[in-house]
Amino acid sequence: MAPLPASDATAPSLDPAPAEAAPGGGAQLQYRSAPPPPYPIAAIRLGQQGTVLLRIRVDAEGNPVAVSIEKSSGSRVLDQAARQQVLRHWHFVPAIVDGQAIAADGLVPIDFTLPR
Repeated sequence: MAPLPASDATAPSLDPAPAEAAPGGGAQLQYRSAPPPPYPIAAIRLGQQGTVLLRIRVDAEGNPVAVSIEKSSGSRVLDQAARQQVLRHWHFVPAIVDGQAIAADGLVPIDFTLPR
């Protein structure tokens, strides 16, 4: 059985989040590549759904270097699937402040919804 994507969307919905590390809050994080995580088979079997909110630390090159769970989906399996996908497969446009790329944090919701 092929894994289902986390949602029907091609990428998780995200409005660029203000980069908390930026002085004055003037920077924003934007996706370069954000494929949705596969829906874990164990979560499908258990009928688990939910939204996990991740705090992502992005370095000055646009790579996620730290991902923590800000708010759980209620399922450890879904939370970890989202976290691992971001660390392994996502890339961002670096946040820019005063013309310089900087490290920044952003909050990203990832929805896991089973088809009906």
